[in-house]
Amino acid sequence: MSSQVRGYGARPVIEANKSKYLPVSNKLKLGLFPKAEIKNHMEKYSVDLSVCDPDDPAAYENFGDYLARNFKEGMRPLDQWHNSLICPCDGWLTAHFINNLCTIPVNGHMYSVDKLMGGEGDAKDFAGGLALIIRLDEADPHRFVFIDDGVVCDVRQLDAEKNQEDSMFFGPRTCTVMNTKRFHGVVQVEACGNSKGVEQLSDSQSPAFSRGEVKGRFLCSTAGIILLFKKGMMFPDDEFMVNTRNSLETRVRMGEKLGVAISMMGF
Repeated sequence: MSSQVRGYGARPVIEANKSKYLPVSNKLKLGLFPKAEIKNHMEKYSVDLSVCDPDDPAAYENFGDYLARNFKEGMRPLDQWHNSLICPCDGWLTAHFINNLCTIPVNGHMYSVDKLMGGEGDAKDFAGGLALIIRLDEADPHRFVFIDDGVVCDVRQLDAEKNQEDSMFFGPRTCTVMNTKRFHGVVQVEACGNSKGVEQLSDSQSPAFSRGEVKGRFLCSTAGIILLFKKGMMFPDDEFMVNTRNSLETRVRMGEKLGVAISMMGF
């Protein structure tokens, strides 16, 4: 298992590999497969259901419910330091500075923040800021939570774009613009590898949300989350920057501390 390799900071790491970001044309698993597929998936990816609720594979109605399974209470506690950024999901993380052209480097390619966000014209606000990219592993529960207390300002449902080599970033995606207590203007992009997309589970009637509240789930197996922070709002833990420079992805868990808020000015 790659989890035996430890990077700077002692978390498990794996070598960043462009082949992990599959093109849109690939026929990936859809959310609703026969229940028999659950057992095959568990065996292939060594999935541990002991931390999940339910922990019996027969209890899941379909493959989609299994893929986006819940954790048992207490299995993913939130970091309690008042100034910390918590991880929204289980996965593999890389950290990148957003340059003055508002692009981020990922696996040898430069990605436009403007296109990532749907071309609404607000990408320039993130120049000089930071991007955290979390790629969900096949064995990870495919659900995610809010990283802070705050309010939703805008939600953009974006269709897949054609002719993109690495489509986890340009497949169907949901872009949520948020104003949060600790990090102020934050964008969270949930990106998918196929047309099934993302299901939002938070209360659509209220724009307010709480740190650690369930935000949604992915309906496909290839998925990732991109968090965008403005300059001077957040600094990630050193290990993520060092490992990323060394072309390594770092293993992270939902609720863990990823970094700190630089300012606590309130809303």
